[in-house]
Amino acid sequence: MCIAVGAIAAGTATASQIATASLVVGAASAAASIGMGIMSANQQAAQAQESLNFQAQQARNQQDLATQQAQLQQRQHRDALLLQQKQSTEAYNLQIQQSNTQIANQYQQQIQQVRNERAALLARNTAERNEFQKSKETAEAQSKLNNEAANRAYVGQQTKLEEARKKAAFAQQTLLAKSIGAKGSILASGRTGQSVGLLARDVDRQQGFATAQDLASIDSARNAAIVAMEGDYLKAQSANNAALSGVGADPGDPFLPDLPQKPKFIEGIGLQINDQYSWV
Repeated sequence: MCIAVGAIAAGTATASQIATASLVVGAASAAASIGMGIMSANQQAAQAQESLNFQAQQARNQQDLATQQAQLQQRQHRDALLLQQKQSTEAYNLQIQQSNTQIANQYQQQIQQVRNERAALLARNTAERNEFQKSKETAEAQSKLNNEAANRAYVGQQTKLEEARKKAAFAQQTLLAKSIGAKGSILASGRTGQSVGLLARDVDRQQGFATAQDLASIDSARNAAIVAMEGDYLKAQSANNAALSGVGADPGDPFLPDLPQKPKFIEGIGLQINDQYSWV
């Protein structure tokens, strides 16, 4: 184009050359216009592609943001569920612990009540045993005194009976001596005939009466002694029965209630019940 213009300006170009130059100029202008159009189209295409890329990037960013928000919501929802589950578990375990603590306290109270009752029963049984032993010893001591009194009375009656027998024996000896003396006096009087025999038999008869009286006296004393001894024996037995009647029944061993069995605790969620209430 520059060459053609230069040639025209020099004034040396022909009409054909001028036409050719015009064509060249027109072609060049067209080519330049086409080039400019292509460049503009390329720029517009690049701008459109860049716009598409930007829109696609924005879409990807929006999708990533939506994905992140969805994931965040899922995590928040899961964390909320876990927190709710944790709180529910803690509340349930707290209720279980309170119930188990109440069960354990009631068990300890029951044990203490049974122990107190057993201690009271043992103390009362000890007092009853002491009272029984005391009354038994008192009755035995009284029975011993009663028996000793009956024995003394028996010995006294035996002594009286023996004295009566000795007295009767002495009286027999005295009577025998008097009888012998009376018979000697009769024989010494010089009497003869039946009168001597009658007098001698009268002495024997009086001696027999006296002997019978002595024997009757001994029998009477023996019977009186027997009656007195039996009376003293019955009196001692009655006194012994009265003393023994004051002795109550042997209390024996007391009946003690059993200690309550260890309770069964409620199992919680993740709680070690046996370790937690091992003190029960």
